[in-house]
Amino acid sequence: MQDTADTTQAAGQPDASTTDAAQQPDTQPGSGTQDTPAGQQPQGTDPWADPDAARKEIEKLRRESASWRTKYREAEPQLTEYQQWQESQKTEQQKLLDAKEAAERELGDLRATNTRLMAAATHNIPPELIDLLGSGSDDEINARAEMLAERLKASAPAPSPTSQRPVEALTPGAATASGAATTSPDEWIRRMAGR
Repeated sequence: MQDTADTTQAAGQPDASTTDAAQQPDTQPGSGTQDTPAGQQPQGTDPWADPDAARKEIEKLRRESASWRTKYREAEPQLTEYQQWQESQKTEQQKLLDAKEAAERELGDLRATNTRLMAAATHNIPPELIDLLGSGSDDEINARAEMLAERLKASAPAPSPTSQRPVEALTPGAATASGAATTSPDEWIRRMAGR
């Protein structure tokens, strides 16, 4: 039982002995008057016992209350305006943050695309296979491009021996006898870039 009493007192709940002492008024021996709290002057009478004194105290409290209500009413529009301004700034800041994040994503995508195009051009990878290079750092993309180029070379059929005999009626830019047109490196890069 002692443990529960200690727990009750530790939790901030007074025990019965403290409660009884707090409810009994402190009196000075022989004077019959109550002690006043620290920091206050002892008063001979209770202000609420006298109706005139009570009325004056109530009027004083009403004046104070009215002055605080007036100050609040005067400050309320300024407070509301400040809160609205704060919200508008948060909204603008959020818009700027969103725009920044979108620009950073777009920049990252463009850098990755540029890296893929450069790796494809360096390793002679056809434009339709550029997407196989994926994304990542420049070194990762270049390593994949190099590996893909090696596999393409290994799987490509051996070139047929070219004839040393000139083709009749071949004009510059025309298709060869096999039907394939020769492309310049500029045209190849433009096709890779999608232009």
